[in-house]
This record gives sequence, C-alpha cells and structure tokens, in this order.
Amino acid sequence: MKWFNKENFRNLRRLRYGSASVILTVIVIVAVLLLNVVMDIVADRYPLTLDMSEDKVFTLSEESVAIAQAVTNPVEIVVFASEKTFSDPSYGVKEYDTIMREFYSALQQYRTLSAGKVTFQFIDPDLEPEKYAPYTKYHTDGVNVLFLSGERYKTCSLEDLCSSEEELYEEYMNYGYYTFQSKVEKTLGSNINNLQSDNDHIVQVLMGHSEDEQTIAGLKALYELNGYTFKTHNITSAAPFDEKAEVLLIAAPSEDYTAAETKRIEEWMFNKGAYNRHLIVYVDPFADCPQLFELLDVTYGVQVTDELLLETDGNRLFSYSSDAVLCDVPSTQFTANSAGSGILAPLPARRLTTPLAAEAIKDTLANLGTPLNNYPASTQVIKLQDLEENSDQKPYHLPDNQYPLTSMIAVTINSHDNNTGKSAYGTVVVSGCPAMAYSQYIQYPSLKNEELLLDTINSVTGYENSVTITNKVLDTETFVITPEKAEVIGIWVFTVGLPVVVLIICLIVFLRRKHL
Repeated sequence: MKWFNKENFRNLRRLRYGSASVILTVIVIVAVLLLNVVMDIVADRYPLTLDMSEDKVFTLSEESVAIAQAVTNPVEIVVFASEKTFSDPSYGVKEYDTIMREFYSALQQYRTLSAGKVTFQFIDPDLEPEKYAPYTKYHTDGVNVLFLSGERYKTCSLEDLCSSEEELYEEYMNYGYYTFQSKVEKTLGSNINNLQSDNDHIVQVLMGHSEDEQTIAGLKALYELNGYTFKTHNITSAAPFDEKAEVLLIAAPSEDYTAAETKRIEEWMFNKGAYNRHLIVYVDPFADCPQLFELLDVTYGVQVTDELLLETDGNRLFSYSSDAVLCDVPSTQFTANSAGSGILAPLPARRLTTPLAAEAIKDTLANLGTPLNNYPASTQVIKLQDLEENSDQKPYHLPDNQYPLTSMIAVTINSHDNNTGKSAYGTVVVSGCPAMAYSQYIQYPSLKNEELLLDTINSVTGYENSVTITNKVLDTETFVITPEKAEVIGIWVFTVGLPVVVLIICLIVFLRRKHL
C-alpha cells in the first residue's frame, strides 16, 4: 500500500504519542485541581499542626481524646467572635496568642475524634446580628462560648481559657514569679462531658452570714466545670431550699446562724427520713459560731475545736511559706483519686475532732467520722484565745495518741426509710480550712486540692462523670502551622509547584517522544 511507508509510520507514531502526552497532561492538571479541592477539605477537618512544644500544647491529652470519642449526645459549640480571632490571633502577648490557637486546634480535633458529633461555628455579633439573635435566649450577654446539646447548655468566657489576671497577680505576690496556664482542654472537655448527662446535680450555697467569697468562687468554678449546677440561696429569707438540690454548701460564714436556720438545715437533710441529701461546711478559722457548731457537733458528731494548727517541720511547707502546709490524704471511701497525694491546707486551719458519742445520732447507724486530711506529730496547736490576746503565744504538742490531727472530716449517717422500706443515708463534710478551696490552690499544677475536693463531692453524691484534666503551663516554644500559613503552603506547593513540575515532566516526555 502506497500510503504505508516509513515516513507515514513515523508521523502516525508521533501523533499517537503526542496525543497521549496531551491527554496525560490534561488528566494530570485536572487531577491536581481536584487534589487541591480535596486537600482544602481535608485541611479544614484535619488541621495541619506541628506541635513541637515539650508539653504538647496543641495535642489533646488522653483524657480529652477519651471524652471526644465517648460523645453520644451531639454538641454544638458556638463561638461569639470572628474565626480569625483564634486562627490568627494578634493580642501582642505570646501566651494569649498560643491559647487562642490551642482553642482553635482543639475544636477541630474534637470534631474529628467525635466523628462529627461535636460541631462548631463562629459568629461575630457585631457583624452578624441576624445569626447571633437566636442565641440570645441562652443569656449570652458577656458569654464568648456557648455549648448546646438539645435543651441543655453551658457557657464560658475567654477568661476561662487561661490564668486570670488575679491569679497571676496572686501567684506573683506569693512566690515572686508567675506562669501562664492554659485551661483550654479542661474547659472544653468538662463542658462537652457535662452535656452527655441528662440530669443537673445542684449544689445550693447558703448566703446571708458574711461567707468567704474566695471559697465560693473557687468551688463554683470547680463544681460547674465538673457537671454541677451552682445556685445561691439567702438563708435569712423565708424562701424554701431548692427541693432538687443534692448538696447544701456553707462557705465559711463569719457570722453565726440562728437556731431557726440550723433547724431548717437539719430538716432539709433529714428529708422526712429519706435523706439522700448532703451538707458540706467550711468553717472560718477565727469565727465564733456556736449555733452552727452545735449543729455539727450534736446532730452530726463533728466537733469544731478552739484550736488552730501550726506546722513546725519546714519540709512540710510549700514554697517555704510558714502558712502553706502540705497534708497527707488517707485512703478512704471519699478519697479514691486523691489518697496519698499532697494537698495544700493553708494556715490558719481549725482543728476538728469526732466525739465518740453525739446525742442526736445515738439511734442511727452513723460512723464516727472519717478524717480526709492528716497532720503528723510535727504539728502543734494554739488556742484561739492565746492568739487573740496577742500575748506570749503558747503553741503546744498534743498527746501522741491524738495524732494524726485533721482539719477535714466526713460523717455518713445511715437510716431506714419507713416509707420506701429502703436504707437511706446522708453525708456531712466539714473543713476547718476554707482557703484550701481558693482558686489559686485548686489550679496549681503540683497540688492535689482539686482531686480531693472533687473526690469529696462526687463520693457523697455518687456522681461519676466528672473530669480531671491538668492545666498546661505555657513555658515552651511551639511551632504551629496556622490556617493562613497552611493556605500559603497550599498555594505554593499544590496550586503552583506541583502543576509546574507535572507540566515540565510532560513537556520532557513530549519532546522525547517527538523524536522517536
């Protein structure tokens, strides 16, 4: 055949390979474009973060991962700020910028680890008032983050994500330095975990007798982060107690209760024989409250002495401070997670005892009191009267058979509910050291006050869904690829770099094939 010669064959082969090269080039370009789209989606759901910090600030802890993976009730997190506030913060303070980025990264990790059951969105109330309006019913004034799950919700502010100015100042005044601490994981994990329960566990704090506001603030922050609803009630009013409350909290009043008020507390606890209610009392070390102390002594078998504790062993002082004493935590039914840990019981602390017989509990099956912290034989006591006279103070050592001493006791009162035919119980916890619940001591990383305080309330209420996540100290350098950096990398690597490389390869192949 005339048309079949070497030249025609060579042209046909060139056409075939040339067309294949063009088709391959088009396919590769289309593939690269699709890869860019996929990478953009993947980068949004699986953020690119290189966490090179020693404490892994941008990596969720095992506790947080477990919470995320255990989510069953969907949680929507609404952040009332622009997304850039967290993705590319510019506060001018490195630690604050790090905390904002950590929060942003944690949200994305929660969404991924929960298989989409945790979602989030950013709404700027100033720029998007219409989107913000439906959320005002959740009392969002002053709120930065809203956690929603069905009809239940929790809120927090940006201040809850890190050490507050007051905490930093307090730490500096006490120790001459301060460290920024991130509470991002604790805040996110606790609020998400709390919404997995369908019930509110109400703690009602009694007001009206000049209570210790720092004790209230510390316990409120701790309890609310761990699934409890914190409510206040002025006991001097005639309003009844919340019938749904599980715990009444008395936070170190400096003014005494009336006999009528202590009677109301006793009746609430008794609950017509059903009990299932609990009382936590913090005693002001210097206050004289005979009516309140009589309730604790006669009705529940806890005696508040007129003695303050003094530590003589310098090895048991925290940060070489004479009023910062480390205590031991015995192994009891109330200290499952804190036994053996060192807790801080700042002095002054009131010594407590448990009399062998209490008139009002003779007919019940009450234990004689369980000490929740121990002071060893190096601890002396001093009478309040000697201290107040400002004369020659007279600290002294108690008989050896009275050691270890304690400033925190739990008493469980067992009874029989004739209405239901079942056993019933109520628990009373008394502490002579209200400062142990101050925020700066609860949140200090090397102390275990948080564990003991949570152990105590969880054991009396039977609540097992609380979370203990350690704060992260921001004292290391961290390199993180922010969305803006990731976008630049994506443009240069995938949008520009990869297509150029592919085109060069295709061109080389085409030119080589051309000469075949």
